[in-house]
Amino acid sequence: VKLAVASDCEPLPADLLALLEAAGLPVGPLRGAAGSDGLGDAVEWVVAPGVDVFTLCRRGGVSAGIVGKELVLEHGEDLFELVDLGVVRRRLVYAAPSKVARRRRLRLATRYPRTTRRFFTAVGQQVDTLVMTSPLLGVATGIADGVVELEHLLPQQATELVIKAPVAECSARVVAGPQARALCGHDLQALVQRLQQARGGA
Repeated sequence: VKLAVASDCEPLPADLLALLEAAGLPVGPLRGAAGSDGLGDAVEWVVAPGVDVFTLCRRGGVSAGIVGKELVLEHGEDLFELVDLGVVRRRLVYAAPSKVARRRRLRLATRYPRTTRRFFTAVGQQVDTLVMTSPLLGVATGIADGVVELEHLLPQQATELVIKAPVAECSARVVAGPQARALCGHDLQALVQRLQQARGGA
C-alpha cells in the first residue's frame, strides 16, 4: 500500500504519528528514522503538499492519502472519504478586525475560496473572495475585510483579529480515489480497520 501524507513544509503532527504507530504502520520513515517497523515494506510513504495528495489519489499514484478536512472540503469532493482519524483537530474560522469599514459586499482573503463561498451562501450572504497563500496580508494591506483561515494560524494578540464565526471543525481524514477503491479495495479495508481500532483505543 502506498500512502500519501499532506505536509506543507511542516513537521507531521505528533498525534497523527502516534495514531499511525498504534495502527501498526511503519512511522519510522516519517520521523526520519532508518529502517522499518510495523508492516514494514508493505507500506510506502509519500509526503507531499496537501493539494498534490489529491492529484496523487485521483491519478492512482497512491492507494490513499491523509489530509485535513479543510482540504477535503476545498479540493476533495470527487474523492472517497474513508475514515475520520480524529486527530490533528483544527477549526476553520471567519475572522476580522474588531473595527473595520465594511464594503457593500464583504471581501475575504482565504486559501479556501470554495468553502468560504459555500459557508456564506448557506447563511444568505454573498462575499467576494481573494485567493491568497497568506490571507493575513489581505487584511494588513487593506484589500480584504477579513479572512477565512485555520484558527491556530491567526495572530495570538486579541486586538489583531476577532473570530466572527466558526466555518468548519476539521481533523485528519483518509481519502482515496475511485481507481484505488477498485484495485486496492481489500488492502484499503484492512487499513481502515486498523486505523479505526487504533482510534478507538486512543
